[in-house]
Amino acid sequence: MINSEPCECGRTHPRLMRILGRTDDMIVIRGINVFPSQVESVLMKIPEVGEHYQIIVDRKGPLDIMKVMVEVTETGFSDKIADLMSLSKMISKELKGVLNVVADVELVEPGTIPRSEGKAVRVIDKRKV
Repeated sequence: MINSEPCECGRTHPRLMRILGRTDDMIVIRGINVFPSQVESVLMKIPEVGEHYQIIVDRKGPLDIMKVMVEVTETGFSDKIADLMSLSKMISKELKGVLNVVADVELVEPGTIPRSEGKAVRVIDKRKV
């Protein structure tokens, strides 16, 4: 961001404000770079997973945590809790293998994750200070 107000020292040239961070899709979880496209590539290989998901990044104490909300397809949805727990653990294991970050996986019913016009909101970062 450019600040065009005069400086306290008397200079009148525009100045760059402090750079706050990157604006691309990469997120950093516990020092590891994670791209949403990596998460998507893992999820799209699993037939029980729908095309909608959301990554929620938060902080628990001093540590970053990542939760992935995944919509299950109609055929993958089961009334047996054991089947859903098994699917959740399998997705978490696959994500850990690719990302090298532990992710909590929450399975949700089809249509649960909010849809948006244009580009989908895939990452919600609650760590903002």
